[in-house]
Amino acid sequence: MISEYFKQTLRENRVPILFFLLLLATLPTRGLWAPDEPDFAQCVREMREYGSWMLPYLNGEPYNEKPILFYWLMKGFAIAGDKLTGGFGFTNGVSAWALRLPSMLSAGLFVWGIQKWAARFADKNAAELSALVLATTPIWIWQAQFIQIDMLFAALVAWSWLAWLSGYLILRGEAQALSKNEHKTWFIIAYAALSLAFLAKGPLALVLSAAVLIAFAVWQRDWKMLLQTRIDWAIAILILVVLPWYIAASVKGGAAYAYNMIIHQNINRALNAWDHIQPWWRYGEYIAGDLMPWTLLLPSMLIFQYKNSARHNSLHRFTILAVIVPVLLLSCSQSKQGKYVLMIYPFVALLVGEMLQGFINEAEPSRRARCFGALFAGLLGFIGLAACAAAFFNLGGKLQLKIAPYLGPIKLISLILIFCACLFAWGAIRGRARNFAWDVGIAVGLLFLAAGTWGFKSLEPHKGYRAWTIATRPHITGRKVYFWQTIRSGAMIYTDNLTMPELRTIAQLEALPPGTLLVATMRDWPTSQGGLTDAQRAMFETIVKMPVGGGGFMLMKKSNSE
Repeated sequence: MISEYFKQTLRENRVPILFFLLLLATLPTRGLWAPDEPDFAQCVREMREYGSWMLPYLNGEPYNEKPILFYWLMKGFAIAGDKLTGGFGFTNGVSAWALRLPSMLSAGLFVWGIQKWAARFADKNAAELSALVLATTPIWIWQAQFIQIDMLFAALVAWSWLAWLSGYLILRGEAQALSKNEHKTWFIIAYAALSLAFLAKGPLALVLSAAVLIAFAVWQRDWKMLLQTRIDWAIAILILVVLPWYIAASVKGGAAYAYNMIIHQNINRALNAWDHIQPWWRYGEYIAGDLMPWTLLLPSMLIFQYKNSARHNSLHRFTILAVIVPVLLLSCSQSKQGKYVLMIYPFVALLVGEMLQGFINEAEPSRRARCFGALFAGLLGFIGLAACAAAFFNLGGKLQLKIAPYLGPIKLISLILIFCACLFAWGAIRGRARNFAWDVGIAVGLLFLAAGTWGFKSLEPHKGYRAWTIATRPHITGRKVYFWQTIRSGAMIYTDNLTMPELRTIAQLEALPPGTLLVATMRDWPTSQGGLTDAQRAMFETIVKMPVGGGGFMLMKKSNSE
């Protein structure tokens, strides 16, 4: 009995289980990568050093870029991981694998959750397909093993929307309730998740959610839902969850901290961005790459939705809006990155999964399924053979020089592509459409497994900071070191230096006594940033100069003579 139950559980949850195994395989393969991961790690390091749970700190100062939730989770996992493993992989109280757990668990639990949700509220037959599409969406896999806030934020926002939709469907009689007041429970879950998302990344969670709900009310012509779905509860829960920390942090951090966290990082950044500035259409390009290979099915999915528009119910309308509204709204901001729209991909997965199930129902077995399989087999085979030729045969030229450091992973990836092309070819011969989604999943999973283990290891020397630390430790141990301009934490995260005071003016540089150590980025120091002249730069002799993560650092010492 137990054995059969265990087998059934494995079968029913094979997609999230395999996804977790994929993430676990890549979890220990790399350290802290440039440019952002060391900053998050340094914040946790200083929080542990100062015994702080109220504020994150960076280089000795309260860090005001984002609210506290992600830092709480990172610090909690760091403390637990440190104690449970006896400090395995930890340096100065932080470890890359422990700090990745909030993102990894957010992504993995959401894949499991959306499969369960879709099985109940959407198409039960398409639930596993939807989970598979999401689990093999490249940006979902990537952000799941990255030390950044975006995966946690996206999972909380998307789950908030799914929970709200659950309550709405039950309230409208479009889904069967399991208990008398189940819809109220779903609304509470939705507003609690929304509040936590607010505590992770700020008011963007509220802005996006309000825009989706308003658009949904317009399409549904159902303005009463704003009262029936207890928006007053949302306000109350937001106040209870979010307001206490914002007030306490503003008191402890001061007026400048509160202004930067609330106004500068939200309103100013949205209206007048200073980084990641892209044209309005850039999200189209991001989505095309971040969703690959499922991007190839988007035209078919649009046609499928158009043909079935007459049958669109509340669930379809909300799902479509959960994709369109965030993209349109965030396109209005100058600052754009693919991860900013991460919350749309669960809903894209629901739509693609539904279409794939429809295709399976219509096309198995059939000539259409064989043509589809042959197309994918040919595409993967062509790419695999091209990669194989580049990796196994010396073709000469600039391309060969560029890929030389990564020949091992490229060889493995080329063989995986050829293997997966054979899977599609076999499926095409048999005309079994139901296998194609799994074949794509196997292809993406194997490719990321290769890139996330062997590939990440080969990139570690170029993206990590271990080599820099080894080279500079003999010079800086036990000495005060300054940093020119804004700190990049990779310069100190693995060293024994807890902070490197930042110097912003030429007068501060000139006031340094001879023999003082200074770190600067290779990008900032040789340029005219700060108005430095050649003579002023000549006051410092270079001790260590090392490229790291597309940039690099310089360790310098002020000369005895000026």
